[in-house]
Amino acid sequence: MFIIVFTAQVIAALGYGAYFPWSVPALYAGLASPDQDQPGPLGFSLVLATAAVGARATAAWWRRADHTH
Repeated sequence: MFIIVFTAQVIAALGYGAYFPWSVPALYAGLASPDQDQPGPLGFSLVLATAAVGARATAAWWRRADHTH
């Protein structure tokens, strides 16, 4: 988690935060500097895609998990 948060801050500082799913919420909330680009439809789509992939991966993991213990 710390690595992702650190990476999100670095990528946002470099100006690519609107395209990195973990930077989009902070940019949208205005937590970054005022000169940062606001995330557009692509940024929000990447957040939704990341959430969908995470939900599918979690469901697949639970289906294959050993539930006998």
